[in-house]
Amino acid sequence: MRIGVDIDGVLADSLPLWVKELNNYFKKNMSLQEIQLQDISRTYGITGEELLDFLHDRGRFLMTSPLPLDGASYYLNQIKKSHDVFIVSARHERFGGETRDWLHKNSLPYDEILLLGSHDKREACLTNDLNVLIEDTLKISVEVSAAGVPVLLMDAPYNQGVLPGLVYRTHSWQDIYRTIADEPHWFDKTVLKELRF
Repeated sequence: MRIGVDIDGVLADSLPLWVKELNNYFKKNMSLQEIQLQDISRTYGITGEELLDFLHDRGRFLMTSPLPLDGASYYLNQIKKSHDVFIVSARHERFGGETRDWLHKNSLPYDEILLLGSHDKREACLTNDLNVLIEDTLKISVEVSAAGVPVLLMDAPYNQGVLPGLVYRTHSWQDIYRTIADEPHWFDKTVLKELRF
């Protein structure tokens, strides 16, 4: 199979670091549960220009400093033995060097890396003929699954809600590995086409 894997919130435990840095930078006291990474400007009451200044000052640190999520390296290496792994991230290519170094440093293997600079992952999943995307953002999961690509949604405080068909909530990298190993027919595009009416 061809498996897409997000970085922040899936491989990297990024959100606690982002919240700490954003709170320090903008003198706020937001909690993890209040944050929507796709809409940081609204969450923090800042302008797009202020957000760009923050990313200019702290972006490289944010891309290189998070710890990997528990089990990410071990289970991604297990998955990589039998499947092609595509890193599909909203990170911008200007952080490409830092991102590749972080993946290498944390023993997170991949075949190809797609740094989109955008939260629109639908086209990247379709163009690269991915069988499944592992993601942590509910909105992205809904958009990608609506295009016919199943999504394993890594559970997080900010992605609660009703899940549409083809989106399956997981709670750990062990869950993700077991789903891919035990239920590969969930991601077989021939089977999915037959299930549609």
